[in-house]
Amino acid sequence: MTETRFPATPAKIGVTILTLILFVAMLSFQTPQIVAFLCFSSLITAMLHFNVFESTTDSNPLNRIDLAIQIIFLVSSIARAFILGSGK
Repeated sequence: MTETRFPATPAKIGVTILTLILFVAMLSFQTPQIVAFLCFSSLITAMLHFNVFESTTDSNPLNRIDLAIQIIFLVSSIARAFILGSGK
């Protein structure tokens, strides 16, 4: 089995940093409308991950770290949007 390893580019690093910033913002805001917007942005950054990273079989740690962050951001933002939205 051949190990695939693509180099890290500024776009890949930028997607990871953007996702981390939006994830921290989603955790820090309490306004349901802002959290719902950040929930939608988690879907956009997940799509952006698959446009920027060449393959999910890439053994570059940045690919695996970003994919894990994307999944955590997506699931937690949906849960947080439902929790904050149901409070009123």
